[in-house]
Amino acid sequence: MATGGFFYSDLFSIHKVIQNTQILFAKELIVGELREYFSEDSNYHYVADEYGHPKVINMTDVNPKAGLEDEISTRIYIGMEDKEDVPFLPSVLVKHTGATYKPISFNQENKCLQKEARLFIDGYGRQYITYVPRYFIFGGAWDTNFDIDIITEGTQDRSILSEAISMLFQTIRYFDMQYAGLFVKSTRVGGENKEDYKNGKIFRQTVSLECRGEYRRIVPIESVVDVIDICVEFGNVTTNSYAQNLQFNYQFDLTDIPV
Repeated sequence: MATGGFFYSDLFSIHKVIQNTQILFAKELIVGELREYFSEDSNYHYVADEYGHPKVINMTDVNPKAGLEDEISTRIYIGMEDKEDVPFLPSVLVKHTGATYKPISFNQENKCLQKEARLFIDGYGRQYITYVPRYFIFGGAWDTNFDIDIITEGTQDRSILSEAISMLFQTIRYFDMQYAGLFVKSTRVGGENKEDYKNGKIFRQTVSLECRGEYRRIVPIESVVDVIDICVEFGNVTTNSYAQNLQFNYQFDLTDIPV
């Protein structure tokens, strides 16, 4: 399971957003799970090209069984909603249908503080570890929803794919999704329908996922508070074996740190 996209903006890195399971990452996660799932199947066998996209070829004069026992062509198209027509049947297309912010605390968890271990060595080689404040942590959650549109040439394919996909997210990969940061709250299979397409009919059904994702943002303490000096003296006062006048200064921020 992996995602292959990038967030083409500097805003998240500028503002230290380290996690946001809302739209882009969540869609890629769902698509990745579907592709890995169907790559194990024989009839609806998914095959990717060298760029990671569905391997769709011109099927003119190609054996109808291509892709069943080889990697010549994919037997199912899995991807995100596209501006172009359906390129291949059956197709499974993932789209986002909306998200709502859900607070997990009144203050976006800003009482949370991440500390960092620092190792200090005095003049006698004695080592000391102390934990200093490093980041403020802000967090929240999204109720974020997705539709998985299933498009086939026949009613049997439609039913089989609807069942297989709903079972994938409701039980087979349920915990994998959760560990990756997307919690599937419920799965719903919509009604069957059909529509005209070129010289025939195509058959559709939608599997809807209601999910919960989270975001996390870290704010370096150095960027928001004044710097103060902390002087730490080392020594063993009972044996008088400490180094006289040995001290060091380490600068870090403490003001406005929640108690």
